[in-house]
Amino acid sequence: MSCHNPTTSDIARRAGVSQSAVSIILNHPEDAHFTADTIRKVLNTAEELGYKRRPRAARSPVSFPKDTVLIVCPVLSNSYYASLVQSIEQAAFAKGYSTVVCNTYRDIRRERTILSRFSGSGLCGIIFTFMPQSCELVEELNRTIPVVVIGDRNTSINVDTVEIDSVRSGTLVAEHLLRLGHTDIAFVSTTLNEQNAVRLNRLEGVRQAFRESCPDGTVTVSSEDVTSEEDLRDPAIEQDAGFRLTKAALEDKKITAVVAVNDMVAYGAMTAILQAGFSIPRDYSVCGFDNIFSSQFPQILLTTVEHFMREKGHNAMNILDERIRSGGVPAESITRVEYQPRLIVRKSTAKPRAL
Repeated sequence: MSCHNPTTSDIARRAGVSQSAVSIILNHPEDAHFTADTIRKVLNTAEELGYKRRPRAARSPVSFPKDTVLIVCPVLSNSYYASLVQSIEQAAFAKGYSTVVCNTYRDIRRERTILSRFSGSGLCGIIFTFMPQSCELVEELNRTIPVVVIGDRNTSINVDTVEIDSVRSGTLVAEHLLRLGHTDIAFVSTTLNEQNAVRLNRLEGVRQAFRESCPDGTVTVSSEDVTSEEDLRDPAIEQDAGFRLTKAALEDKKITAVVAVNDMVAYGAMTAILQAGFSIPRDYSVCGFDNIFSSQFPQILLTTVEHFMREKGHNAMNILDERIRSGGVPAESITRVEYQPRLIVRKSTAKPRAL
């Protein structure tokens, strides 16, 4: 047995995890976003090896120049959010602001940590590029720091918002497929729950159109839960989920079209269809949502829904700027700007194949 005090590297080797993971779990547990099994393994190994933690220095308060805007995202691996961030940064730069970007990976603990750390940091404003999970905390924060949320008209938060109607987006896609003659479709999605209300609203729009125009048709829903750890570790998680879900959906021979919850998932769906030896759109039609820039590429040409990323980002920054210039205090009324989704028809959809 060695007489030296074990290091985090020793613990990492014994526990079979990375040294950085050990360091975070032992020294910054509030930042630990690992599975309970990983955390337990690291703590048990540290105890077995007799690891002695060094006293932690007090965390220095975060401080930013007074012209800094915090942009909060779930992920940047999805081009939708990357484009939103870029549009916000463009508008911020033009108005003389600096920006800082933080990703939550859809983890409410990480979201709360970001907000608590930066609440007294001197920020002049915050823009959420998605509907936050900690709505009450964000509403409270808005009393002292102006907050704007880029969200969905079908969800509610009492701060200034720039919105899109996701139910209408789903209706547009379903109506398009129904006009083409599709009556049995698959809807594939990453995690479907109340924390991802936009996804549920898109599905509801699809179902609504089928209830009204094709009550005998079917919408087969398949979803795959994605953890925040997977979001952080695997930038291709959405495409991979779309691939797996669509591959399974192809077993149902009645299905003639696949609606993916966003364009990234749709790319995985298209790959699954092509790898199975089928053609798009002759054998299967595919639709997505968001109209990210790569969806117009000649080898993709995805039918999707325009969600006005550039316009929403610029508008959110303009609203925030107005709040900041008025002193940052909560306005007597809440500003809500809504964009109407628009269907973009490309070559990934056509009439259904003969069954």
